[in-house]
Formats: sequence, C-alpha cells, structure tokens
Amino acid sequence: MASQSLPIFVVGAGPTGLVLALTLRQSGVPVRIIDKVSNPHVGSRGSAIMPRTLEVYNYLGVLPDVLKSAVPLPVNRIYKLPGGTEVMKEFSMSPRTHSTPGIPLFNPYILGQDVAQAILRSHLEKYDCHVEFNTELRSFEQHSDYVQIHLVRHEAGNETAETLSAAYLVGADGAKGVVRKLLGLSFHGETREADGVVIADVKLRGLPRDVRYVGRQYGWLLLTSVLDISFTAMPRFTHDDDTFWINIFGRDVNREKLASDPETLKRFVKEVTNRPEIEIMEFLTLGSVRFNVRMVSEFSRGRVFVAGDAAHVHSPAGAQGMNSSVMDAFNLAWKLNLAYKGLASANLLQSYTDERKPIIEHMLKITTETLDKTLVSDAGWERGREFYQLDVSYRGSPIVVDQRQVDALAVPKPNTYTASLLGTVQAGDRAPDAPHLVTLEDSDTLLPTTSLFKIFKPTKHTVLILSPLGPAADSVLDALRNAQYPSGLIQTVTILPVRVAVREKDILPKTDLVLKDADGHVYEGYSVDPWKNELTVVIVRPDGVVGGIGAGLQTVTDYFERIFS
Repeated sequence: MASQSLPIFVVGAGPTGLVLALTLRQSGVPVRIIDKVSNPHVGSRGSAIMPRTLEVYNYLGVLPDVLKSAVPLPVNRIYKLPGGTEVMKEFSMSPRTHSTPGIPLFNPYILGQDVAQAILRSHLEKYDCHVEFNTELRSFEQHSDYVQIHLVRHEAGNETAETLSAAYLVGADGAKGVVRKLLGLSFHGETREADGVVIADVKLRGLPRDVRYVGRQYGWLLLTSVLDISFTAMPRFTHDDDTFWINIFGRDVNREKLASDPETLKRFVKEVTNRPEIEIMEFLTLGSVRFNVRMVSEFSRGRVFVAGDAAHVHSPAGAQGMNSSVMDAFNLAWKLNLAYKGLASANLLQSYTDERKPIIEHMLKITTETLDKTLVSDAGWERGREFYQLDVSYRGSPIVVDQRQVDALAVPKPNTYTASLLGTVQAGDRAPDAPHLVTLEDSDTLLPTTSLFKIFKPTKHTVLILSPLGPAADSVLDALRNAQYPSGLIQTVTILPVRVAVREKDILPKTDLVLKDADGHVYEGYSVDPWKNELTVVIVRPDGVVGGIGAGLQTVTDYFERIFS
C-alpha cells in the first residue's frame, strides 16, 4: 500500500496528463505534474473533440467552459490546384445530427488543443495543483511500494536537481517522451516514410472564415490516382479573423524543407494555390510530422504507466489521437485512485492494459485505413460515427460482470470500435444518459428533474436499482452494507418506472437518491421491462462505463469482488 504522503507523479501536461491529474485531484489524490517545455503548448493540433470526449469533460465539470469556445466542424470546400476558384465539392466531414435521450452530445466540435489545455489547467488549479513547466524527468527507479524519481528544473540558464518519491508514475509525455524508453517498453509498428504533413498556425488573408479551404492536386502512379499536393486552411475561431491552421501533405511535398523555411513555405502556398489573394503574412507555429503507426505491447510495468501518445501513435486521419488519449487517462485514473488508497483488487491495475490495448489496436487499424483512402480519394475525408468513440466497448474485460447475456449471438466481438451496432447495453459498454428523471426526495444538489449524466461521478461507482418494488432496493443496500465496501466510493440510486404512482405516505427506499423515470428513458435505454416486478442492477463505473449488469444481487457481489481488495 502506497504511503498517503506520496503523490502520483505525471510527466507531460497535454490533454492526457491534465485529464488524469484532474480526475485524481477530484478524488482527493495528491498529484504533481511536470512538463519540460518552458511555456504551455501553442497551436491547433488535436483540435477535433469527439462526443465521447465531450462526455468525459461533462463528468469532470469542464464542459461548459469547453462549449463556450468550441464550434461545430466547418463545411469543407474542395478546389482544384493550382488556380481553382470554383468549388469542386462541398461536404461536411461529420454531418450534424440530433441528440437522443441516451446521447445528449451527438456531434464533434473543434477547439484548438492550446485553448482546451488552458481550460483543463484552470480547473486543475482549483484543486491546488499547478503544472511545473521547465521541469524534466531524467531517470527513475522502481521499488516495491514507491518510485524514486530524479528531476532537473531549468531556471534562468541554471539546472536544479531534485529527487523525490511517488506512489505511481505516469508517462503522458508523448511519442518522444522518456518514460516509455526508461521503462524499456517496446514500440512496435511502422514508419510511413513517404507520408507526413506540414502543420502551422498562421496569419493569412484571402480566405473566408466560415468554411475549411481544401485544395487538392492528383496525379497518377501505376494507373492509380495519387494525391500529389493537398493544402488545407481552417479558421481558428477562438483567435483573430486572420488566424488559420494550415496543413500541407502529398507526394510532391518536401516536408522537411517547407517546415524549416517559412519563406519557402509562403512561396509554395502561392504557387500551388495560384490565387494571389491568398497570402500567409505571419507564422505563429510551424512544424512537420512524419506518420508513425506504433503502440506498446503493455501499458504498464510495476508502478509506472504510459498513456496517450507515449503509448500509441498514428496518423491524424480520423482525429482519434487526442480523443483516445483522453480515454486512456479516464480509464486509468479511477483505478489508480483505488490503488493509491490501498483499496484495489490485485488485478485492477492490469485491467488498464487489458481494456485499452485491444481498443488502440483497432483504432490504429481504422486510422491507417482512413489515411490510405484520404491519399487516393476525396471519399477518405468523410467520417462516420465509428470515429465518435460512443461505441467503444470493453465487453469481455476481466473486471466487468454481465449476468444478462442479452443478444449474445447478435452483437459484435468485444473490445472493438463499431458503428451503432452495439444493440442492448451490456457490461463494458458506455452507460447511456437518460433525461427527465423526477427527484422524489428533497436534495441540496439536484433539481426537481435531473438526468443520469448529472448523477454519474468520476469519483464514485453508481449502483442503479431498477425495480418498482421498494424492498428490492433494500436488499441491494443490505448486500452492500454486509460486504463493508469502502465508504464514500459508491452511491446508490433507486429509479422507479413511470408506471409507479408515488403517494405522499409511501416509504421510499433508503438509497442515496430516489428518482422516477418520468419518460421511460432509463428502462428503455438499459432494456429493462418497466411492467415486470423484477430487480435489475446496473453498476456504472467512475469512467461512465457499465461495469456490472444483471437481474440479481449476485451482480453486486461478483462485480465489486473484482474491483476492491
């Protein structure tokens, strides 16, 4: 058991490290987070926020601030290079659609990663945790109950060394980070030498602010259409009207030369667009990315973990990198919380690799396929719902319990991305929302009507008790009480079906919350018949995933035996 005086140490203050640190701090775990750069990241990389990431931001309480600045994906207008002024094609990469009771956040948004990180840092600071910039990890040694860490802090040209102990160490320091290398993890995969992209945030004139400009020039190679040059410019809606994010890639693009010489890049854009009104006036950022498709074989060893780009890299096609990294952090944080407090089962931390590795393997496959399509056809730019991460599932995980086995023969294999094919909710799936829940008892924290997403917490398991019978809830409470699970880490919620009329003299269950499913969205969304006098228990993990589901008390004991020590 880790000493309660030792922090969890996070290396890297990108979205991965910030989400991990914020989730841990909300659970009361001490955290130190460092980054070797001198100032916060500047630039638009990782700007697409998928619906599942929006849900994570909702759990963490940062969503309102994110939505103040985020905007929907703009329309794409494709022009022929060079010189094309007529629109060849106009389309949306992800056409917007309506929300549903189970999916209130059904559309991707755009927000530069620098702005998103600033929001996350501001929320982390509310928990008295500040990113330590100019601080570099040099080495570490693992011991049975702690990790000894050696740092160097750079200030005014001087180096100050520090040695400290941490309960756990998490490397969220990117593909070139040191944690993975020092841990000795393999990073298998391939380098796409011919593929890469020049990226820059620029001051640019001559383009409208309401669309994304896409200029494309195709050639032929062995009777196959091949992208020679692609130049895209997307407005940065959080910045001045002349600020854009540009991408340049293709067979005829010399990435290294363009990324190292701003004046050469300016001339290149003028030549390939052949539109004198389009002109780059200033570079805010400029760099080149070579596409690697790689991942670790295991996401941890001992007390050291890797997450995000430190664990997996790929092309930006599909916009899965930042979003998958956030999912890594959110999956790991609640498990580290329990382990830190000495409450985790022997296999709980291993489940981080068990659950995330198959997801990442499949993600690398679909993003590589999407990249290949993008390089030969405009169709590769269009994205389906499989990129939203709403259907990412941990079915088959060793720590989930499903005692219903509904539609067992009709569902896709566990641990895959799907496209609206999951069917009936099972253990390992994302827990759907449900609105219009009537609060049946006075509450200081809930309005008269609420929703599941306002109840789920990243600090607790939520036990949903679905039954018209009051004694059913009492039996679940008795089972939880008799098992003596750790206090403060489980909340219980009774949800009565719409058909139950609650009278003033009725004695309500003694769960933490008692609600009525006024529009039937809970019972429908979780495939429970509201007209049967039966008990269904749904246990929602702190990361918003169904950990256990079944028709009896055995679901509760079987699930929590896999979670708690």
